[in-house]
Parts: sequence; structure tokens; C-alpha cells
Amino acid sequence: MKYANYTEEDFIKDEYFQKWVLNPDEMTSNFWQNWMTANPEKKELVQNAIRFIQLMDFEEENLADEDFDTMWQNVIQRRKDGENRIFIARRPSGRRKSFVLKIAAVFIGLLGTSYMVYQSGLFNKQGQVIESDTPVITLELEDGTIKVLDDTSSGIITNTKGSQVVNQKQNVLLYNNESKQETERLTYNQLSVPYGKKFELVLSDGSHVFLNSGSKLRYPVSFLKDKPRDVYLDGEAYFSVERDEARPFTVITDDMNTSVYGTEFNVSSYKNENNTSTVLVEGSVGVYKSNNAEGQKPITLVPGGRAVFKEGAIAVDQVNVQKYTAWTKGELFFVDDRFELILKELQRHFDVTITNEYHELDTKKFTGTFSKESLDQILRIFQEHTPFTYAINRDTNTIIINKEQEIL
Repeated sequence: MKYANYTEEDFIKDEYFQKWVLNPDEMTSNFWQNWMTANPEKKELVQNAIRFIQLMDFEEENLADEDFDTMWQNVIQRRKDGENRIFIARRPSGRRKSFVLKIAAVFIGLLGTSYMVYQSGLFNKQGQVIESDTPVITLELEDGTIKVLDDTSSGIITNTKGSQVVNQKQNVLLYNNESKQETERLTYNQLSVPYGKKFELVLSDGSHVFLNSGSKLRYPVSFLKDKPRDVYLDGEAYFSVERDEARPFTVITDDMNTSVYGTEFNVSSYKNENNTSTVLVEGSVGVYKSNNAEGQKPITLVPGGRAVFKEGAIAVDQVNVQKYTAWTKGELFFVDDRFELILKELQRHFDVTITNEYHELDTKKFTGTFSKESLDQILRIFQEHTPFTYAINRDTNTIIINKEQEIL
């Protein structure tokens, strides 16, 4: 195993090791705990590496070039003076953090026991630190490494071996064209988009996916030759699929799968809403139950058709496509929608938590289209339909709706 001969510097620079120290999950914890049990002689070395990564895990803050240079001159000078500590005047900015970790490994022997430690973040591909309670877009690579994506940045995303995985151009991930990359096995990435954000990706076959707020998509880095193209969705996404008669493209959700050869369609399957639907924009798709234990043939949709999975069955009707694709243009489009469902969409779109204490409102239906309006403006418009009050707590990013009190 590659970690057997690792030095302290090697562990500090290893992104999978960093993930375990700064943002552990079940997979990384199990791996490193088992590895430590099997390699007890490495305990002190690993503990030193852990302390060093924790030392460098500072909150995000801008750092001018001259400040960065001054910081490292300070480190170098103290090394010459033989002091058993490192004083850092200011926290390094996110764009330099991975560089800091790599360079600072040279000075590992200087670490003492008195440090000012700030533990508050994750690394993205440039090493940025993001507050743990801040909604961030993440990309989980095939080896479990998690990259935090800044939708204003561009660059190459690499794995722990230094190999290129994908190219990011701001809010779009671009995977290599399959004609340039042949693989023998499937390896998966997972893109997760929080509330208040949206993100796009172009898969290795050229298919375009636009992922809505609060959604996750798991997909192969490269599809296999002459094999089906399967992706797994939790949330909502708009797909524009490249035609390939030999390899159907299937969007798999908990309740209903959508299979196509080349077309444009929208799939919505948020687990917290118990409502899975597919709306066809153009082309042709077939939908069927995920388990399909009965072996039923797919139900074919025509443009403008919607398939909804509800109470164990799939129902089909014709709809206004714009209602189901408006979100790709940053719009909110409601047509006779129940208030309780509208609130869920507002929560995703504006990244807020809304609690409705006026339960009679849940079943009332509203119609309206919004593009640049604020959440406050939208709620005021709804108030014109049915009076209610609401209170906004900006510190906790929450809204509570109540019934309007009658004046006696």
C-alpha cells in the first residue's frame, strides 16, 4: 500500500488524509482507523501530520502578496533562530492554502504544543477554506476525495495521484470526450448542489446536465463502450442527451427511471417531496418503475408529456413545459400550485428555512411567475391573495408564517 512508506510531509500533502482530518465521513474514518490498527509504528508520525494540518486550517481571509511573503519570511527566520514555534501574523488566503500545506511540511520539526488553532473548513481544488455551515457545491471523486467548487473559478481538477479528472470553467464541469479516453471499468463522480445554487456539467459523451438547487447527480467519469449510460439523480435536473442508438441513456431515481437515446427532458425527484416526475421537451423517452418487478414495458412520452410516479403507479398527462423548465432560466413559475409545494421551491431557490404555522394555507393554490423579485416581494404578493403575516430572522436565515390576527 502506498501509505506504508509515507513521510510526515507525504501525509500532509495527501488530499484523502486531509479530508479525514478536516471533514471525516464514515468511509474515510473506517479506512484510516483500520490503517492505523495495521500500522501502529506510524502512530507518532501520523499524529504529527494531523496536528500540522489542524494548525494550517484557518478561516478564509484575503491575504495580499506582501503579507504572504512576510508570513513565510517570518517562518524562515524563526527556523534560523531555532525557535520551537511558528508565529503566523495573518491567516493564509484560500487560494494559497494547499501551497501552504506543501511548503510548510519542510518546517514540521518546528512544531511545538502552543498553537492558535482554527478548525472550520474544507479544501477545494485550489485549497480554499469554506465555513462548514456555508452552503457549498461539492464534487466527490472516485477515491472519496471531496472538492469544494467555487462557481466563479476555472481550472483543472485532479485526483490524489495528480491525474486530471475534469476541467472546470466557472459553473460548468467539462469531462473529456470519450474518443480521447477509453476505460475498462466504470468510476463515478458525484456532484452535489446546495440550496440557493445551480451548476452544470457536460458528461464524457457530450450530454449536458443542468442541476437544480438541493440536488445530487452520480455519474461515470467516462461511459463504457457499447454499454448503457446510467446516471443517478436525487433532486432535479434538465438533461440534453447526445444521441447514441447503441447506448441508451437512463436517469435512475428511487421511484422511476427515464430511458432515452437522445433528447431533452426534465426530471424531478426530491426525496423530501415524495414526488417523482419526468417532463419531455423534445424527442422521445420511456419511463418505468425503478424496481420494475412486474417487467412492464416503458411508457413512452411525447413532447409536452409528463409522467408522475404516485402511490406506486405512473400517470401521464400533457402539461405546459415552461412551468417545469423555467428554473433553468432562474425563474419561478407557479400554476395552480399548492402553497406547501411553493414554499419548498422557495426554500431551495433562496436557501432559507420557511416554517408555516398557518396550516390552512398549505392546500391553497397560487399562480404567478417571478424572475428578479426578492423573497420578501414574492411573499407580499401572495399576501394579496390570502392575508397572512411572516417574520424574517436574518441571523438564522429563517422565516415563520402565521395567520393574520383579526382586529377586534
